[in-house]
Amino acid sequence: MLKVDIVIMAQVPKEHYEKNYDDLNRFISYFYQIDLVKRLNVKTILEIGIGNKTVSNYLKHSGFNVTTCDFDKSLKPDYVADIRKLPLKDNSYDLVMACEILEHLPWEEADAALKEMQRVTKMYAVISLPYPGITFEAALKFPLLRRFSRKSLFNLFIRIPLFFKTIKFNGEHYWEIGVKNYPISKVRKLIKKRFRILKEVRPVLNPYNHFFLIEKRL
Repeated sequence: MLKVDIVIMAQVPKEHYEKNYDDLNRFISYFYQIDLVKRLNVKTILEIGIGNKTVSNYLKHSGFNVTTCDFDKSLKPDYVADIRKLPLKDNSYDLVMACEILEHLPWEEADAALKEMQRVTKMYAVISLPYPGITFEAALKFPLLRRFSRKSLFNLFIRIPLFFKTIKFNGEHYWEIGVKNYPISKVRKLIKKRFRILKEVRPVLNPYNHFFLIEKRL
């Protein structure tokens, strides 16, 4: 496939994705990424930001046609490119995924990334963003619960956003949901410029990753 080199320094070294990268919280995130995709009637997928390729490999094994894209060529994606300038034709894929990517861009440049995702996808996109906070959560499971409810467990959750915290660029994140100057309403408004929000998902036992299933605005 075509490879386009972009001269950008990776924010994390390749070794970051190797030893001790996949913990329980990350596998919870993987599950929600995969589950959101499998619930859609899609065949072709572009995954932007591939990490250690756990999600793309699983989806390929499940029969999806997955193309990978990352600006770190050491990860060996199909396309080496910046999300703000994708070397792809309009409407190339049924679904574009960018999980834990946009916060690595300055806020002023996040819309450029969403615009490119809107251009490249035929219909859907899945994104996730960090949503830190002071959280209280309990997951309760009872015998026969599924017989009387569609849920496999009851989830009690409270989050206090870190609205008082000013985020400083630490080499990775420029912004996060809920911190000072970045309330979730502002993030939703940004997304709605390019997409319709079909669904928001807060993973059980991993509320740090907040997911948006979104549909392209024509």
